[in-house]
Amino acid sequence: MTAQLEQLSPSFRTDPEAAYAAYQELGYHVEYGVWTPEECEALVRAARQFESFREGRCAPLMNPHRQDPLFLTALRKPAVVRVMERLIGGPVSGLQTQFFFCQPGTRGFARHQDNYFVEAKQEVFGSAWAALQDVTPDMGGLVVYPRTHREAILPVANVPDYQPTAHQCPNANREQAVLPPGYRGVDMAIPQGAVVFLHGHTVHSSHDNQSDRFRHALLMTYIRRGEHFRPGKMAGRAEVDVYAP
Repeated sequence: MTAQLEQLSPSFRTDPEAAYAAYQELGYHVEYGVWTPEECEALVRAARQFESFREGRCAPLMNPHRQDPLFLTALRKPAVVRVMERLIGGPVSGLQTQFFFCQPGTRGFARHQDNYFVEAKQEVFGSAWAALQDVTPDMGGLVVYPRTHREAILPVANVPDYQPTAHQCPNANREQAVLPPGYRGVDMAIPQGAVVFLHGHTVHSSHDNQSDRFRHALLMTYIRRGEHFRPGKMAGRAEVDVYAP
């Protein structure tokens, strides 16, 4: 299945025009083979050295690039930056990194648009979600809603019976985007080393991790250099030069 998807999906490495056209149509793009297995494993090992994990707390790490240079190097990865430049139309700045352990039993994220939180203009912000191991729906895989990037920022509604859960972001399930009729989610099976590039308005969520495995992933967000964004109290977003050596 994965090999067939790789063959059928256009790549920015081999056919950038087709890849960009598909992204414009769907609001997301999967680029395969961005990270080697060794790079993925190095990032997981580095995340496991953070004090919170060593103390048994598996909540997502917010902005690990500020504490470990390996994550700053990841944010500056040329293969990711080049795609982002094309998707959001010019030189980019990094904004935020977030490492997800997603241990077994972790509840998934509710439906949301990343730009709901960032408050940038519609076409200047995007996210790159890197799978650091093979990720399947039962492990807490992504659900993406194609073509929702054409919508403005959607209203949100409180999630019924919301309760914060351990090992997850406090606001992961507090609210959810209200989808207009006609949109259906697509379960994503993402192989290790692939990156899902998401338009800032594309609605997405994730499943609960019902497996017996951790689901390691790294989220990196980018904005067209110099554009307005909301820093956020918890996120602490700030522009990062991704072109520095």
